[in-house]
Amino acid sequence: MDLPLRLLVFRTRVGRLLYFDDTFRSTENKRSSSGAPLESHDSLDPRSSLWDLVAVQLRNLRLNHGWTCQQVGDVANASRSHVSNWEAGRRRPSVANLAPLDEAWDTANLLTSLAEHAKEGHDRPRVGSFLQYEQTAMSLKNYSSDVVFGLLQTEEYARSLFQRGGVVDDIEAAVNDRMERQQRLHEADPPHLWVVLAQPVLWWQVGGPEVMRSQLKHLLQISEPAHISLRVLPVSAGWPGVSGSLSLMTTRETEVAYLESGRMGRLVERPPEVRDLRVNYDRIGALALPEDQSRTLIKNMLGLIK
Repeated sequence: MDLPLRLLVFRTRVGRLLYFDDTFRSTENKRSSSGAPLESHDSLDPRSSLWDLVAVQLRNLRLNHGWTCQQVGDVANASRSHVSNWEAGRRRPSVANLAPLDEAWDTANLLTSLAEHAKEGHDRPRVGSFLQYEQTAMSLKNYSSDVVFGLLQTEEYARSLFQRGGVVDDIEAAVNDRMERQQRLHEADPPHLWVVLAQPVLWWQVGGPEVMRSQLKHLLQISEPAHISLRVLPVSAGWPGVSGSLSLMTTRETEVAYLESGRMGRLVERPPEVRDLRVNYDRIGALALPEDQSRTLIKNMLGLIK
């Protein structure tokens, strides 16, 4: 029986990309027909993410040509595990990786075109990829203009955010996940963390006075260790040119950035873009108060909470 063609339309900053696909399947239930959990590549959603579409098409093309992951890696100049991670959506291939595959499979540049459009557009927040980098990072840098950075939030503050945000179904599970992420800061060999908070973050009473009072006290306490730096960007410095949150994560292999504003997020892996965002972060840092003055400001804000 012939399967109906589906028309996928992705809007990007460079226009619209239309693609006919007869291979993707619904992943709403995240389980197979037998009731068993789906494999990682089956949890991808090519309808809402161009990068997921790249992963799905890469796997479909490989299987259609009868290639192994090792054969793909040999052509794409990557290891077998890298190819497996590409297909699962855990990592993203570069255009340089995909170009020789387009040539070998005679795809009329399908994979490279999809990847180019994916780099230009905003995905749904790539929380999974972001967290993978965060968990392996040797250093993390963050600037937040609207709320306290997740790794520095108290349980009550995080719960209040999730309750107001309306973007998660299980609030308690989301709070627990966020608290577990923070355990990296207390390991024997923790990552170095640099955080800059815009001053209005200290003003907005998320969850009410008691929650905010506890949050400010927590900021003072958690920023005492030498591996954690916390500074405040005063309103007198003017608008820094970045809204939402900017994170930079450095692992042993690479450096990536993550931009988030509202309910939209973008993982940035291209070195030129990451360098530009690092410059933006450094400029913000140059405008922020020193650590001691930042602590004084937080203490003053704490005294103003009624």
